[in-house]
Amino acid sequence: MQRRAIRGKGWLGWGLVLLLLASWSAQAQEWVYRVRPGDTLWDVTGAYLKPSIPWQRLQEHNGIANPYQLPPGSTLRIPLQWLDRQPANAKVVALQGDATARMASGRDAPVTPGMSLASGARLKTSPEASLSLQFADGSRLLLLGDSELLLDRLTRFGRSGMADTRLRLQRGRIGNDVRRLNGPAANFIVDTPTASSAVRGTKFRVEAGDARSQTEVLEGRVAVNAPRQRGAVLRPGFGAVVAAGQSTVSPVRLLLAPDLSRIAALSQTANPELAWPAVEGAHQYRIQVSARRAFDSLRVDAESDAPRYALPALEAGHYFVRVRAIAASGLEGRDAVIELRIDDQPAPPYSIAPAAASVVRTPEVALSWTQAPGATAYEYEVAADAAGTVAEARVDGATNARLREPLPPGDYHWRIRSVDGAGKAGPFGDRVAFTVRPLAEVTEIDGSAATSGNTREVTFRWPTGQPGQRYRFQMSRTPDFSAPQVDQVVGVAQITLPRLRSGTWYLRAQTIDLDGFEGPFPAPQVIEVPCRWCRIGAGAGALLILLAL
Repeated sequence: MQRRAIRGKGWLGWGLVLLLLASWSAQAQEWVYRVRPGDTLWDVTGAYLKPSIPWQRLQEHNGIANPYQLPPGSTLRIPLQWLDRQPANAKVVALQGDATARMASGRDAPVTPGMSLASGARLKTSPEASLSLQFADGSRLLLLGDSELLLDRLTRFGRSGMADTRLRLQRGRIGNDVRRLNGPAANFIVDTPTASSAVRGTKFRVEAGDARSQTEVLEGRVAVNAPRQRGAVLRPGFGAVVAAGQSTVSPVRLLLAPDLSRIAALSQTANPELAWPAVEGAHQYRIQVSARRAFDSLRVDAESDAPRYALPALEAGHYFVRVRAIAASGLEGRDAVIELRIDDQPAPPYSIAPAAASVVRTPEVALSWTQAPGATAYEYEVAADAAGTVAEARVDGATNARLREPLPPGDYHWRIRSVDGAGKAGPFGDRVAFTVRPLAEVTEIDGSAATSGNTREVTFRWPTGQPGQRYRFQMSRTPDFSAPQVDQVVGVAQITLPRLRSGTWYLRAQTIDLDGFEGPFPAPQVIEVPCRWCRIGAGAGALLILLAL
């Protein structure tokens, strides 16, 4: 009995969907026009009906005895098939980043603000882009980055205010603000590869992926249907995920909006760090920033695994921040919105060198950065990770500086800010971490043991570099080292070789850093290895001379 009751309740909900659709279909036969003062049958016919429909048919259909007298406030019933249908266009009302439109003719064009798009146009946005469209009935749509949307059908019914808007979201994500649809012929439908969402005036979001789609309703109601699945009507605060193989579309309550009350409304830095209490059930968070209250274009659209996010550098001005929690299912919850003002201060320049995570091979460190708008001077700080600030200075005009004192080996970070003509200093830019690990050039190799010729082995030594560095040692009979007799990599600052043959030798060594970076070879050193047998022969000859005396 319990299973039957649950099943009956489910079919009851779906029955309401069918009833709603049926009522729309029943009403879709006629549109009702309310007569305004001064209206005549000729005016109504010319404004709303097809040219092939004469005013007499409208008079007959409504049983009007005197066509010259239409009482204001009375109604005229007009069959939908009589209405003059005209192609409608969508207008690009806001754009951030790059997007392209492929027209129905196959021609590609870059999307620009104010651009008019007809049925059949296919829009594609770059990963960091966003744009807003406005349709014939005033409804709006926000298309987010890395999305593809087809304007499948855009139709308006004369001056009736009714529009039939049908869209196909191939991939990506959209947000919709649909005007309440008045009239039986009005439609706003979004299709994805796995589902269809139909509304009669609401705010909702749709995302389309390869094998699934999802719909989230913020206001109004949305009917979600899918092939071979039992559909559902989503109420405000509910969403649904539709994937291949499901038997039914199941409404799921959306996560609550985050509490953003702790975020300061004024930021003295160009990239403030936002933080808020965790939302129960949240797997991730979406953060969006716009310069417009309507969020019809986005400066930031990012996800965070934690309830915090550091905004990228923004120009001084007024912004709106929107945050929502994302469940493990992928459904995004209700929005929380705050206003944020970034103080009018000189923006920091972009750091060039040392770059993030780079290694400086000499103790003498040089800094460089870009020219920032409005900046006449710059202030920089260099700090050691373990000992705080080690260098700071102000530079007038130039975009580079060399530290006055060499830095010992270790890990550091640096940051810089702009100073305007009035002496006002702006916020520091991001800290940039780097490592000083000198790569000493091997300029002196001790080869005294080789010149003595008194041992079976010869050891060459040179000054030791930083811990973990290796060395490449070469010996050659020619100064160009085209065919070195010895070419070995060693982990210590010395190498032991068998006793060398006599003659002229050229030797050199280079330092190899921990990351494999190879330092330069210095000019080679030259040693002369004496002939051992020559010394023996010379000694024997001297002995014979002495014996002969």
